[in-house]
Amino acid sequence: MDTLIKNITLIDGTGRAAMENAAVAIRGGKIVYAGPASGWSGSDEAIALELQGQFVLPGLIDAHVHLAGSGEVDSQFRAEDGAMALKILSNAQKNLAAGITTVRDLGGWNELEFVVREWIQRGEFAGPRLCLAGRFISITEAGADYYEGMYRVADGVDEIRKAVREQVKHGADLIKIGVTGAVLVEHGVPGATHFNEDEIRALVEEAGKFGRRVAAHAHGADGIRKALQAGVHTIEHGTYLYQDPGSIQWMAQHGITLVPTLKVGWDIIQANDPTIPKWILEKNKATQGEAELSLKRAYEAGVPIAMGSDVGTPLNVHGENGLEIYWMGQAGLSAMDALCAATGNAARALGWESWLGTLEPGKVADLIVLDSNPLDNLRVLAQKEHLQFVMKDGRIVACHADHDLPPGLFAGHVLVIK
Repeated sequence: MDTLIKNITLIDGTGRAAMENAAVAIRGGKIVYAGPASGWSGSDEAIALELQGQFVLPGLIDAHVHLAGSGEVDSQFRAEDGAMALKILSNAQKNLAAGITTVRDLGGWNELEFVVREWIQRGEFAGPRLCLAGRFISITEAGADYYEGMYRVADGVDEIRKAVREQVKHGADLIKIGVTGAVLVEHGVPGATHFNEDEIRALVEEAGKFGRRVAAHAHGADGIRKALQAGVHTIEHGTYLYQDPGSIQWMAQHGITLVPTLKVGWDIIQANDPTIPKWILEKNKATQGEAELSLKRAYEAGVPIAMGSDVGTPLNVHGENGLEIYWMGQAGLSAMDALCAATGNAARALGWESWLGTLEPGKVADLIVLDSNPLDNLRVLAQKEHLQFVMKDGRIVACHADHDLPPGLFAGHVLVIK
């Protein structure tokens, strides 16, 4: 039976203006109509949801998360495998209950994220769509010890090819490479280039043989440039991108997405938490302004931007991902473009735009309902009191405990928004 969601304000994730007096029709878990209510001429037998002008958006997509982390102040994710599997599942569910219906995990732990994804796909647990990179492919460096269950050390072209094949074997949807140093490694130098150009090219080529996209962790301008020349698909962080206008233009011309991850820096800087290791606080203070400037310059040049909250990192907890959209707005994105960064643009960053990310006919019916207009205040995307319910594949998967919704619309497992 069709589901008709009517009397809504529709923000469809394409960048088109919000539409009042709209309707969305769902059949078989997919959108069959999204537009003016007067244009729908489907079955009168549809289950109707009268939403009295509330705001309907695509389910949000977070293109950079770490499900193995829960905001530990020292960025130490470690846990025994059984506990870690439960931790990953719990964090995944916190995302879904906050309206994040799809996440791209860019560094899991001991391959346990693949097990969690299998159980979600089998319907044993509620959870978002998981786009998984598996292990973070890195040179020999200190981060591999600090994040021992996340990193896969690979030095030289042959070892890199093997590392890519391992991630594909485990079920990775994409490959992540650490092109430069990191902020959240104590002695890491974010601006330093790690892999040689031939190594990056080998990784991109090997990933391409299996139809996998490549996400490049890259802070420094030299590493960003080498990654772009090698053919990566997304630049994660991009802290010092502003230093190389040529790379910005290359990204704009070739549609290479920047995933800026501003939230983690602000969470750490604004926390006033004496337990934060001094090195973490100081490194984030030193790089936050650079990251915002790089995002501003890239946006102004027409570089595609996708939302990535980097949740899991220090004091950056799952379920508050939507604040990344707010911080992108503060850095210069229009409210609509910031929203698109978490919907249509994020789907393109994943390579899933043909079936996900916007509320258009033929796309999967992943959507959220808010009682407040996010275009007036992007912060509401992280305020769960404004989130009414969450749909995935046309079924309600999260709502408030005191809901008044038709029982026929619920999935087998439903989370409580709280």
